[in-house]
Amino acid sequence: MRHQWADLPAEVRDLIAVRSGTVTGVTVPDAGEVAEFAAALDTATGRVFVKAARLDSPNLWMARKEAQAAPALKGVGAALLWQGEAGGWLVTAFEYVPGRHADLAPGSPDLPLIADALAGLADRLTPAPPLKTLSLAQRWAGSALWSEIAAAGGLTPWQAEHLGRLSALESRVPEAVMGDTLAHTDMTGPNILVGGARVRVIDWSWPAPAAAWVDAASLVPRLIAVGHTAAQAHRWAMTVPHYAAADPVRVAALATVIAARWRLRAIRDGGAWVGLSAAAEEWVADLLPVRAGQGVLPRGRRR
Repeated sequence: MRHQWADLPAEVRDLIAVRSGTVTGVTVPDAGEVAEFAAALDTATGRVFVKAARLDSPNLWMARKEAQAAPALKGVGAALLWQGEAGGWLVTAFEYVPGRHADLAPGSPDLPLIADALAGLADRLTPAPPLKTLSLAQRWAGSALWSEIAAAGGLTPWQAEHLGRLSALESRVPEAVMGDTLAHTDMTGPNILVGGARVRVIDWSWPAPAAAWVDAASLVPRLIAVGHTAAQAHRWAMTVPHYAAADPVRVAALATVIAARWRLRAIRDGGAWVGLSAAAEEWVADLLPVRAGQGVLPRGRRR
C-alpha cells in the first residue's frame, strides 16, 4: 500500500526535517508501487527523493539492498544521501534525479540513448562490485514455473503446445544468466530517466551479478508490449554489444523464465500483466524453432 506524506508518523517527518531540512513541498511519482512511501520532497536544503518502509514490511530488504548498491552507482543511479530509522520505519534519502521516464515506443529518440547507456553500464559494473546479494543464477536456481502454470491450468494454447521446450529451456536458466556484471534485473521505462542526452537508471532494489546482456534482453518484451514487433525489438537489442555477442540459447532460456513469471502474474493479478505476458510469449515464440527439432534459431533468422 502506498502511503501519503500525511500518513507518515510524526517521527519520520521529523527525521527528514532534521536530516534534509524543513519540507515545503511533496511530489508523488506517477510510477512505482513497491515502496510504501516514495516522493520528491522540496526541503530547505534542496530537492531530495525519499523512500520509506515499515521495519516489519516484507519488502524491507529491497530498501536496504538499494541503499547498499548506491555507492557503486555514482553518476549512473541516484546517489545515497542518508538512511535512518524512526517511528518503526526505515527512511532512505537519495539525490533527486531530474528527467522524464524513458519512452520505449517505436521510433522513440530515447532508444539509441538507452542502448548506449546499457552498454556503458555493463562495462562499468563488470566485475560486479561486492554486495551481499544472490546472483541471478542463484535467485532462479530450481525454477519450475512452467510446471506450476500447467498444474494450475494457466497455459495458453501456444504454451501448451510448446511446454516441453519451454520447460527444457527453463532448466538451463541458472547456467544461462551466470556472469560477473552487476545487473539491475528490473529494467522498465519508469526506471530509466532521460534528461537531454543523459540516461540514468534508478530503483536498484533487485541488483544481482549476472551476464552482461541480461538487462538489455529484459527490455525486449517491454518493447514488444508498447508496439514493437519481436524482430524490431531484437534489432534494437542487437545494438547493445553485450546482447549481440550473447549465445542465443542462453537468451532463449532467460526469455522463457521471464515469460513464465509474467504469465503467473497475469493469472494472479490480471491488469497490465496480461499484455506483458502476451508480449513475452511473442518474444519466446520468435526465439523458438520453426520446426520441431531444429534447436534455437541462430541470430538474424526470424519467422
